[in-house]
Amino acid sequence: MMESDGRAARDSGPRLPFYARWFLRLLLNRRDCRTVMNDVAELYEQRRSAHGDRAARAWLRRQLFSYPYRLAADRFRRVTPRHRRLAMARDHFSRSKEPMDNLLRDFRYSVRSLAKTPVLTATIVLTVGLGLGATTAIFSVINAVLLQPLPYDDPGQLVRIYTDSPPNRWPLSVADYQTLNEQQTSFSMIAGYDNATMTFNDVDVAERVSGRFVTWTYFPLLGISAVRGRLFAESDNQPSAEPTVVVSHGFWTRRLDGNESAIGRTVRLNGDDFTVIGVLPRNVGPLEQGRDFFAAAQWAPPPRKGPFFIAALGRLDGETDVAVAAAELRTINRRLFPIWQASYQDEKASWGMADLKSYVIGDVRTMLAIALAAVVFVLLIACTNAANLLVARATHRSRELAVRSALGASRGRLLQHLLSESTLLALGGALVGLAVTDGGISLLTTVGADFLPRTSEIGLHGPVALFLVGVTVAGGLMFGLIPSLYGTRSRIDEALNSGGRSATDAAGPRRLRRALVISQYAIAAPLLIAAGLLIGSLARLQKVDPGFDTENLLTVRVSLPSAVYSEASDVQAFWGEALSRVGALPGVQGAALADSRPPRETSMWNNFNLVDDPTPPNASEPVVPWVAVTPEYLDVIGIPLIRGRWLEELDRDGELPVVVVDEAWARRFFPNEDAVGRRFVSGGCTSCPLTTVVGVVGDVKYTGLDNPGQGTVYYPALGGSRRSTFLVLRTLGDPMLVLPSVRQAVRDLDSSLPLSNIATMDELIADSLDTPRYLTLLVAAFASVALLLSIVGIYGVMSYFVQRHTKDIAIRIALGGGPSHVWSMVVKQGMALVAIGMVFGVGGALALTRLMSSLLFGVGATDPLTFIAVAAVMLGISLIACVVPARRAGGVDPAIILREE
Repeated sequence: MMESDGRAARDSGPRLPFYARWFLRLLLNRRDCRTVMNDVAELYEQRRSAHGDRAARAWLRRQLFSYPYRLAADRFRRVTPRHRRLAMARDHFSRSKEPMDNLLRDFRYSVRSLAKTPVLTATIVLTVGLGLGATTAIFSVINAVLLQPLPYDDPGQLVRIYTDSPPNRWPLSVADYQTLNEQQTSFSMIAGYDNATMTFNDVDVAERVSGRFVTWTYFPLLGISAVRGRLFAESDNQPSAEPTVVVSHGFWTRRLDGNESAIGRTVRLNGDDFTVIGVLPRNVGPLEQGRDFFAAAQWAPPPRKGPFFIAALGRLDGETDVAVAAAELRTINRRLFPIWQASYQDEKASWGMADLKSYVIGDVRTMLAIALAAVVFVLLIACTNAANLLVARATHRSRELAVRSALGASRGRLLQHLLSESTLLALGGALVGLAVTDGGISLLTTVGADFLPRTSEIGLHGPVALFLVGVTVAGGLMFGLIPSLYGTRSRIDEALNSGGRSATDAAGPRRLRRALVISQYAIAAPLLIAAGLLIGSLARLQKVDPGFDTENLLTVRVSLPSAVYSEASDVQAFWGEALSRVGALPGVQGAALADSRPPRETSMWNNFNLVDDPTPPNASEPVVPWVAVTPEYLDVIGIPLIRGRWLEELDRDGELPVVVVDEAWARRFFPNEDAVGRRFVSGGCTSCPLTTVVGVVGDVKYTGLDNPGQGTVYYPALGGSRRSTFLVLRTLGDPMLVLPSVRQAVRDLDSSLPLSNIATMDELIADSLDTPRYLTLLVAAFASVALLLSIVGIYGVMSYFVQRHTKDIAIRIALGGGPSHVWSMVVKQGMALVAIGMVFGVGGALALTRLMSSLLFGVGATDPLTFIAVAAVMLGISLIACVVPARRAGGVDPAIILREE
């Protein structure tokens, strides 16, 4: 009776499904199986009562699936069945609460916990935020410049058409454009434009404004509409039509008061009257940025093949293949060549095309790639530094985590708690990064406006905001997951039984923190080496000799309106009187005219064919800069005369054209002979008289300080053909002090003429280095941050090492080890980590710096001096960071430490 009652009692208790009982009997012996089965059955019934049969069965399947792994781990660690029951109960406890409640509780606890360590929290938030913000700011530039399509209708069909004469690419001439427009079939529309700067006069206003002359198809091709008035019609391009102009929205509001009455109003540009017929939208594309006006082009039928000044655009027909269109361009050009062969000899030159976006972007991809790599390196180092700090924090909290685990928290529950802390830190870093991004975008758009395209499109838009979210999540996982996994893998009994200081400083966390420091130096070294190479390149650029004395040189542009100065004699008379008056001003040592100015403003490139060494039929004629100057230019700018003579006043009106060349031209075409007296045909004109070289002068940089001289030709500035040119003045003191007198002298001659492009030669030299200078400063700034974070990392590791081994150090000193021995031990350990990181970093730099070779001048991508100098700086500063905790370790008093222990 008693036996049957006991069986009935057991049958009425909680029971497991048959497959669970069979599975547990298969794994365990009889005694363990009965104990575990009863515990699991009880937990199963609790689950079924609270959540239903379906949830209970799902929970049971998860337990059975993971039980073999748990059993193997328990046997390896020699855990008793009591521990297994505790694990079951802990799992039930961790799953008994709602997940959202646990998550909110973790966040509240994390906020209080992080508030107790404000220095650590602020360090992580600020460093990670700086990395996130800088990376996002650079990405905003890349997104606007490289990733986003041009803001035109169907931009993928837009191309730029050019004259392809390798290695040069030229615009089209009037003859080219007219023939192309008439004969092509591959494009739905062709448009052409010519950039121009004109003088706007209105009562007392005289302002130089920038714009372009365009064909009537320009705006329809790009898909631009007018917000006021109309755009051009085909009749507006006829040479006999009334001059018309479409103005930008900025010019309309600034100079025309933004009134509707501006439509139909007459404005004066370069002395000619233009009728305003339309106003463009406020937001325009990159081709229209910075342009005040767009006038209707009225190109007359050409008498010769050249000159080449028309930038041609095309919209591909939707059904035309790019290769077919390119072949048609070459075919039309071949048919055109015999017609103009008398004035153009370059038979090899053809027509080519490229997508419009590549033309707008230019050569900025490498520069942006270097900048992005720099900020990504900084972000990686910041995340690594944060991970290092959180590993130390997890080590300090090992007993706390063990207590939580013993009270029932599973490893997943602990992992959730630790990840909530890293999530909060990542969110704080994202807020800081948002502020850094906003400031960085403002700085980049302001500073980079001169050399970055599409700066008006840079902003914190949708893709940029998503990128910030993405890198925040990635960064949070990077610096949060490693410490969290480490902090939750410690055994409960070891953590609870460890009471000594050194016990918590186990080999695992020590190796992890050292590996993180090594990775910091491995990442920082390539960035610092790249910064060193750019600094060396910039230093060499700044030392390049421009070929003349740049001190006390002032340049200003003066442009004469063709409507007022229509006769060549009027132009010549004005320039003669201007030079006379300006040259006589107090403080002016000399004055001259030139249509170009160094180091990178060349107004004319021209081809030529040497009589002594003619160009083969299958090759392109050489092309070099041509600079129109007055006879005073040699003395004013200070160019040395090497051989022959300089240009004279009589050369301007001579029947036979003469030129002066520089040494680079002479070396290139007559390396072992005298270039004086040599003759050539200029511009491909076979019917023109031969041009004679009468002198050789020193080299002057007209195509940039970083470009090797290809040769420059100086020819007389003909008074009747140069209405826009530079006044070049040599002064006795500060050039800007004489500027008011120069302005007044020009106004006395013609009050409607403004001075523009005012700059001293020192300013021009400095401005020409803007792009390499800004890139160098950007990379150097990020490299400095990377070095600082790496120093913080090694300092933190060694300080932590000293703190956790104070007892061991005290015992070592008590047994006879001197302070110097302790110093040596600490410094050696720290510098070993630095050396290992440097080895990996230098190896990576050898591969990465080759990608930036196009940005360097006078410095190789693997320059050994730069590598050695950067390594020495990093080792020296790191040594200081290791010496500070080493001195603290050497000053330990064994008696005090051991008494406290």
